[in-house]
Amino acid sequence: MYARDAREETGSRALAGSAGPARPPAIFGARDRAEAPPRRRRGGAGFFARAPRFALSWRAMGPRLLSIVSDHHLDAWLSSVLVDGVATVGLLVLAAHAVRLALRERRAAAQAEASFDPGVALAPGEAVVMGTVERAQGADVAVRVEVEQEGSETESSGVWSHEWSETDRKVRVQPFYLRHASGARVRVEPGEDVMLVDALDGMILVDRTKRVRVAELVPGEQVFAVGDLRRAPDPEAPTQGYRGAAQGFLLVPRSHGRRMLLSSEPLGQRFARRAAFHLRWGAFAAVASIAFNAAFAGFHARRWLGETIDVRVTELREIERGDTDYHEVTVQGEGGAAIVDEVSHAAFARLRKGDALKARHVPSWPLASAVGPGVTAHSAAWVALPLLGVLAFAYLIRAHGTRPWYEKKVVDQGNGKLPDVEPGAQAAAAKKAPKRPEGRRRKTSSG
Repeated sequence: MYARDAREETGSRALAGSAGPARPPAIFGARDRAEAPPRRRRGGAGFFARAPRFALSWRAMGPRLLSIVSDHHLDAWLSSVLVDGVATVGLLVLAAHAVRLALRERRAAAQAEASFDPGVALAPGEAVVMGTVERAQGADVAVRVEVEQEGSETESSGVWSHEWSETDRKVRVQPFYLRHASGARVRVEPGEDVMLVDALDGMILVDRTKRVRVAELVPGEQVFAVGDLRRAPDPEAPTQGYRGAAQGFLLVPRSHGRRMLLSSEPLGQRFARRAAFHLRWGAFAAVASIAFNAAFAGFHARRWLGETIDVRVTELREIERGDTDYHEVTVQGEGGAAIVDEVSHAAFARLRKGDALKARHVPSWPLASAVGPGVTAHSAAWVALPLLGVLAFAYLIRAHGTRPWYEKKVVDQGNGKLPDVEPGAQAAAAKKAPKRPEGRRRKTSSG
């Protein structure tokens, strides 16, 4: 029944004529499905399916147009990132940061030096007083900082080295006097958080693995003191009859929680040293950027002096030099400009004489010309990444390591084993050394 209905429907479509080819029935057997013509695809699929045949026929009509770059050259965008972004912008930003810090330290040095004028008379207010240290009556110390260290030693391939690392820091302060150039005695009452800028030149060797380094203001030492100067009774000034203690000058820590500064060197000297340090590293970064860009002068010549031209392959040569094969291609532009360049093995295998290429031609510097449509750089430009990273890391490490002892944790390193301490010498040193004060323990900086 179904077969008869299908034949009738097919016959009616054939009589219609303009209705097109016969449509297979909705229901038919496996044999009928096998014999039915395939349906035609619609939309873009058919166009893209025919595109390769069109491209092949187009290429057969003329020279092939290939996109090939010089051997060992990076893409244009990656070349720009490494040369322009990392080696130029990155290094110059590092140099600018170092110069900015140097200028800040120079301004601080100028302000510190300008804050002191030896010809200015003492007057109440924030002041810088320079004078000679004199201890107060009955005092055994003015300002003393002790840095306790523990030693350790290590051995590597038969070579010994040792390290002394800070474990604690103690500060002891007592009122003392500064003998001013005018002859006046200025009483100084520092707080326990005083900032002492002095050489850490004292040493107490406790035992083989423990020692104490000391910085101390001693009588007769010339010191710059920064604080608030005021008039106040001086307990050591001679009394004036029934009026009691005479008035004198008193220097105390500055207001708003700012610490008193006591320095045995000119106030601007420490800032000047840091300014010179940052300026040196800024110069290193700038020179590194200039040297890198000079090494890639060909890249800049192709960008600023070159032009992209159409060329055709005129000669292909494979050169053997030892164990290495070089693939050389010669191309020529419409104006007669000839460019000889090396390409990779894979690119060389694709090339044929007469193929059309793009090249970057530099008329004023022919050796800088290169095959390829874009401005590319040699893969050696990857060196920009470790160059910037190593320089920035070294700068950071040196900036931390060269800070003065009063701004960081004190760590000393040396060659050889820790020194041996004889019991007799240790006892003699303990007798000669001043009694260790039990001053306030200060929390050391971790870096």
